Amino acid sequence: MSNRLVCICNMVSEQEIINELKKGALDASDIQYATRAGTSCGKCLMTIDQIIEEYQLTQPNDPQGKLDF
Repeated sequence: MSNRLVCICNMVSEQEIINELKKGALDASDIQYATRAGTSCGKCLMTIDQIIEEYQLTQPNDPQGKLDF
């Protein structure tokens, strides 16, 4: 995890995105709402998705989370 700038347009760092994930953000739209990252030109959306995926892989499996039917 680094403090690299992910969204240049809105000056949002990777650490800010991680902080929002720790607060409960689940996807890119949650991150966009909380930080404005990815809401201008959109070039960083793939990076935001990668950060979310990496973060979720490091978290324990929540048995109360979504159920697959």
